Amino acid sequence: MRIKTYTAPTMEKAINQLRLEMGPEAIILSSQNLKTGEVQLTAAVEQLEAPVPSNANSWASEWDKDWKVEAQTPVAEEQKVAAKEETSPVPQPAGSSRNVESASKITPKMELLVQSMAFHGVPTQLAERLCRMALSVKTENTAMALAAALDTHFNYSSRIAGRKVPLMLVGPPGVGKTATIAKFAAAAKMEGRTVQLITTDTKRAGAIEQLQAYTDILEFDLNVAETADELKTIVEQKAQDAGSDILIDTGGINAYDEDEVAALTKYIIAAKAEPVVVLAAGTDTAEMSDTAETFSSLGAQRMIVTRLDTTRRYGGIFTAAHTANLSFSYASVSSSVANGLHIINPVNLARLLLRDPTHAEVGKEFDKVKP
Repeated sequence: MRIKTYTAPTMEKAINQLRLEMGPEAIILSSQNLKTGEVQLTAAVEQLEAPVPSNANSWASEWDKDWKVEAQTPVAEEQKVAAKEETSPVPQPAGSSRNVESASKITPKMELLVQSMAFHGVPTQLAERLCRMALSVKTENTAMALAAALDTHFNYSSRIAGRKVPLMLVGPPGVGKTATIAKFAAAAKMEGRTVQLITTDTKRAGAIEQLQAYTDILEFDLNVAETADELKTIVEQKAQDAGSDILIDTGGINAYDEDEVAALTKYIIAAKAEPVVVLAAGTDTAEMSDTAETFSSLGAQRMIVTRLDTTRRYGGIFTAAHTANLSFSYASVSSSVANGLHIINPVNLARLLLRDPTHAEVGKEFDKVKP
């Protein structure tokens, strides 16, 4: 089954693009009017899937074999195919037996997957891969099939406690880094662990006072580093306490500002820390991808996602993880520090994508699966 999304100024032009590329057998699965005034169609056409070898390490190891062949097709050959499609018989009316036969191949599982990808704005190529992987799983449980696809395509890493290097939260302004640090500290307090808290966020008004309010309640000391040299000194002192984890909060930076990126780099080097990028859900997919790649270039390998409770569309978090090769780590589903963070795994991500977006309490999707 081949799935594609087409965007055009009008419905007529979108359908023309669809028919030219996918042929008259294509079935329109969904359509929507974008804020830009354009029309977006998602369609599918039946095609033979490449068989998976019985000794393959993964059931999806050969998922893109036919797509690679298509990508290698010469332009002249593509033109022949297009010309042949233009001379194909006019599609029969909607009530014809031919269309009924084609439509019957679109299963509820396929329809749910495609509609979910379209709703969340997952980019077409990534959506195709995830849908095809999920459809190759032999189960009637759509959530479990999608979870298997997400498990194959993305990485997951949530270990924070007991690390040998300091952990530094980095990211754009306003994504919730300080609140996330406080949630880590609260979890440590409940588990009887001690943490060393440091902040370099000295320019934002009220930033130190905000974190100080949390640390006072939790009875942890807060150290403030105004320069990279001060941070290095504090980290070296705190590192002598072998039983504590060092958590560093930083000020938000503009990922497109070279000076701000360079300043953050100095802090990372001075602390010899592992940067973990914090990103807020609901951000434009392209912007989120660009931002994630910037922090990935600074050494970030994991991503914490915030604001899952204040947005309905999550395509950006998948784009960020995909393009910047970031592992999913933790999710924040509430602004309350007491509610803590939730470990991200393939199952709760699948449920997040497939859930009814009109239902509240998104955190319940994460509570269903314990780490």
